[in-house]
Amino acid sequence: MLRTGVDLLSLERFAKVRDRFGERFLNRVFTPLEREQCGHSVQSLAGCFALKEAVSKVLGTGLWRSGVAWQDIEILRDQVTGEPGLRLSDHARAVAEARGVDTWSISLSHDGPWVLAFVVAVRQ
Repeated sequence: MLRTGVDLLSLERFAKVRDRFGERFLNRVFTPLEREQCGHSVQSLAGCFALKEAVSKVLGTGLWRSGVAWQDIEILRDQVTGEPGLRLSDHARAVAEARGVDTWSISLSHDGPWVLAFVVAVRQ
């Protein structure tokens, strides 16, 4: 069985949130490695944010209120291909395993002012 999660994000809206809440927002949402890989690029940070949202939808938990924190889902960039990858904390991995999810495929697309994240998870 498949589970899917999708998130569509406005770059303008994301930039406004980042500008309004600054470092407090960035430190709460992104891991140090994500911040290093994304730098200050609104497009890269927004893509990472959208993928986290889509993964949380697959997990069925949402973020910040239901036990899976933003930093429990880490989006990494392959240094050779540039493709996004996923690393879950022990807690998020336990949630995924409880739902029978063991294989992930994540995809990210940027088009003009929009970022689209699409996540597919295969259940055992």
